[in-house]
Amino acid sequence: MCDTRGDGRLVYDITVEQFGHTFDCAENETILSAALRNRVFLRYGCQHGGCGACKVRLVDGDVELTASSYALPPRERDAGAILVCQSYPVEDCVIDVAEMQLGAEEFFRGDGAVARATVLESVESLTPNVRRVVLRHPDRPMAFVAGQFVNVTVPGHAVARSYSMANGSADTDRIELICKMMPGGLFSRYVDEQARPGDELIVNGPYGLMAIRLSHRDIVMVAGGAGLAPLLAMLTDLADKRSTNRGVTLFFGARSTADLYALAEIAALQDQLPALTFVPVLQAPPPGWTGAVGVVTDALAAHSTVWSSHDAYLCGPPGMVDAARDLLVDRGVRPQNVYADAFVCTGETPAP
Repeated sequence: MCDTRGDGRLVYDITVEQFGHTFDCAENETILSAALRNRVFLRYGCQHGGCGACKVRLVDGDVELTASSYALPPRERDAGAILVCQSYPVEDCVIDVAEMQLGAEEFFRGDGAVARATVLESVESLTPNVRRVVLRHPDRPMAFVAGQFVNVTVPGHAVARSYSMANGSADTDRIELICKMMPGGLFSRYVDEQARPGDELIVNGPYGLMAIRLSHRDIVMVAGGAGLAPLLAMLTDLADKRSTNRGVTLFFGARSTADLYALAEIAALQDQLPALTFVPVLQAPPPGWTGAVGVVTDALAAHSTVWSSHDAYLCGPPGMVDAARDLLVDRGVRPQNVYADAFVCTGETPAP
């Protein structure tokens, strides 16, 4: 029931349907912030509406929602989906968290995400605007699932940026990030102008549900730009676990040959995964290029494979992810077998 705090702010009841548990959420407080303050756990990631990890269904009540259009497309919003990191209740609410796949123990244990101090090992230029940033844990390893991401606090600022890990999950003493450099971006400026080996960086995580699902179906992966990172991690895990019985087709879209990277790593993965087919796609190919041409969905549409028997993993700019999802569903992939992770680039944020 709606009430008021001592400071006069309205307070609403938020009931989590699966666990029959109710916690309070103050006026101008997000449901996620209220849950964590009340020491219960709701899955989350970037906390700015870009990743969709905190998506739930609003069963009753109403909220003001400030999510980006990608993370919560109109069809899902119309079906009652909300992002709790961007949802401010305006009355008592009931939410369904089934999509988060939470157990009661995890829910009532509260937030287990840990802030870890890492040490910058190296920065490598992969393309004119993509860098590989390697961090190492000096004290304790971090278990994660290939495909997940971490939030990295920008040194000298009270803000964080989200990046998927590109290394396999067996590599628990280091974090390998593939970062797109954004003009004016705080982390981009740090990486290109200030980063030095030995710097301490604070990392929170891991977060996210992107991961290879158990299935008998073959796999199609579609990446654009820095979106190749989680797919490299998942392919590395498949290779490490000798999961060679599923065919995998990887499409990697780039503007030019200068924007393609990790080609040697992909070739090495093909040695370990004979059923891995790699399809680089260039929008501006050089003379003599014999590969696929156009945007990555052009190549996907033109490919001879019948996609209806595949699981799909998509990562890249929101427009690419949306187009690839629509095309694959139109070609017979079941919507529930499409797993997507779009990155929403963040530019400059005012200094604290």
